[in-house]
Amino acid sequence: MKMMRFGLLLLLVLEMVAYPTIAAEQPSDSEIIARIAPNYNRQDIPKGKVTIFVQLYIKDVMKIDIDANTWDVEFIIRQQWEDSRLDTREYITASTLGDFATIWVPDTFITNSRAETAVPMERANKLLRIFPYGKIMYSSRYRMTLACPMSLSKFPFDEHNCSIRIGSYAHTVDRIDYSWVVYKSKTPVIVADNALHAGMNLVNVFSHETTAHVGTGDYKSIVGTLLLQRNPYSYKVSLFVPNILLGVLLGLSFLVSHRAPHARMLLLAVLVSLVIGQNYLALRNVPILPYRTCLDCWSYSMAAFCVLAVIGFAISTSVAQFKDCDMEEKLGSPRKMWKDPGTKTDLIFGSLYLVSFIIFQIAFWAMTLA
Repeated sequence: MKMMRFGLLLLLVLEMVAYPTIAAEQPSDSEIIARIAPNYNRQDIPKGKVTIFVQLYIKDVMKIDIDANTWDVEFIIRQQWEDSRLDTREYITASTLGDFATIWVPDTFITNSRAETAVPMERANKLLRIFPYGKIMYSSRYRMTLACPMSLSKFPFDEHNCSIRIGSYAHTVDRIDYSWVVYKSKTPVIVADNALHAGMNLVNVFSHETTAHVGTGDYKSIVGTLLLQRNPYSYKVSLFVPNILLGVLLGLSFLVSHRAPHARMLLLAVLVSLVIGQNYLALRNVPILPYRTCLDCWSYSMAAFCVLAVIGFAISTSVAQFKDCDMEEKLGSPRKMWKDPGTKTDLIFGSLYLVSFIIFQIAFWAMTLA
C-alpha cells in the first residue's frame, strides 16, 4: 500500500514538473501555418474563384435616426471559405488561431456604412478557425452606423427597409463570390429576440444577392434587409383617440342653444385649444420634410374642423341676433322652436360637420392602414 501511494505521489510530482515544458512546446500560429503550408503567403488569394458563405446575426438595433436616415446596429458576420493550401488533415483536426495576420482573409466590408464604432475588447470579438480540407471559419463583430433611406409620408405608420450590404472591397465577382448560407437556422439573417428597442417592430427579414456593374468590373454583394414598422401606440393614445373625442364634442357643441353664446363660446375655446395643443406637441418631434406626412394631414384636417365649428357658431349667433326673437314666447310650442333661424343654422352646420368628420375618419384610416 505504501509503495502504491509513493508511486501515485511520484507520478503527480512528475506531471506538475513536466506541465510547463509541455505548455512551452505548444506551437504558435505561425508555426502551425508553416507546418501545414511551408510556402504559404497570406498576401496571395487562394487559386480559382473563392466563394464566401456568409451568415449574419443582428445583435442589437441601438438607434434609428429619421433626421440623418441612418440606423445604429451591432451585428456579427460569420464567413466560411476553403483554402486548399491549408489542409490540416495530417496535423490537427481543427485549430483556433489567435493571430489573424497569419492567413489570408477576404477584404469584406459593409458597402452602406456611414461610420464605425470600435467594439470593446477587440481581440475577444473575432474568431478564426481552420478545419480539415482547408475549410476556414472567420467570425467578427461590428458596431456601425449604416445608411437607411426612409420615407416618412405615412408617419407615424411608416415602414422602412433597413439593410446591411456585404461585399468585397477590391475583388470582382470572378475572384470572390459572396453567397448566403443557412446552418441550423431557417434564414441566413438572424435577429436577436431583444434586438429592437427603438420604437420599431420587426415585420419581416429578407436576404438577397446583387451585382454592381462599374467600370473596373462586376462586384458581388449580399444584402440582409429588415422590414421595420414604427409602433404608433403612443400617437394613438396621446393624439388620435383624444382628437377624435374632441372632434365629436365639437360637433355636439352645435346642440348648445345659440341663446347661450357665452357658454358655447367658452366650450369652443376649450375644445379648440386642446385640439391645437395636442397636434402641436405631436408635430414638434417630427423633422422638417419637403413633403407632407399622414400626421400633417391629420393636424391640418383637425384645424379645419375647428375652424368649421367656429364659423358655424358665428353664423348661427349672427342669424339669431339679426332676427331678434324669442321663439318660446312667440310660438308658444316647443315643436315650433325648430322654425327658429338660429336653431336651423345650428342643425345645418352640426349635420354638415358630423357627416364631414365621419367621412374624413373613414378616408384617413382606410388610406393609412392600407
